[in-house]
Amino acid sequence: MALVNQYSPKSYSAATASASGLALNPSDYPDFRLMYHPKRWAFHMTDDGTSGEWLPNLAPLMFTPGVSNVDKDGDVSMAFAEKMRKGWIIVEPASDYIAAYDGRPFPSGKVPTIYLPIWMVPTPLGNEVRVKYDKETHHQFLRDLVASGRLPSLDPDAAEIIRNRIQDEHDRDDGDASGDGKAARRAAQAAKVLAAMDTVEVAPPAKPAKRSTRGAAS
Repeated sequence: MALVNQYSPKSYSAATASASGLALNPSDYPDFRLMYHPKRWAFHMTDDGTSGEWLPNLAPLMFTPGVSNVDKDGDVSMAFAEKMRKGWIIVEPASDYIAAYDGRPFPSGKVPTIYLPIWMVPTPLGNEVRVKYDKETHHQFLRDLVASGRLPSLDPDAAEIIRNRIQDEHDRDDGDASGDGKAARRAAQAAKVLAAMDTVEVAPPAKPAKRSTRGAAS
């Protein structure tokens, strides 16, 4: 069941002020964008562990001045260009997945903005705020990105690379299992993941349609 957000996020745009806000450190929750890379996927097992699904493993690009090619004034154009040069896709529009909240006013009276993905839900606990993860909302967002064509489907080669990595980890831990209880547990869990992966078929990417040459000049 999806979590109920007891706070009211603003429309994701320029920050607006209010007299009160979330008791969170705004420097820990800067504006950001999510990014997709064809090699970054994750396999999520079903609750019973018998199967699962592949979902994109998106990475955040935080708009923190001086970090990851974001300039000292917060301009992100160079950061975007560098990520795209390396094969990343910036997921837009950000308003589909970012919720913006007013933070607690600074002594100066300025009200900062707290940025959270919609699946990280601020939850009151006394006079504090906890941020809780809503897996259902997160996974549905990822499914919709692929189903709508905004992101490409998983390439079988990427799935093979990820499976081989887990197989290597399993084999290494399985070899140490007789004298290492932690390695034995890791090997057993990896074996379950591998078995579940093998129940899910990864379709090859669609081939581009051939261009008709009928009527072309000889």
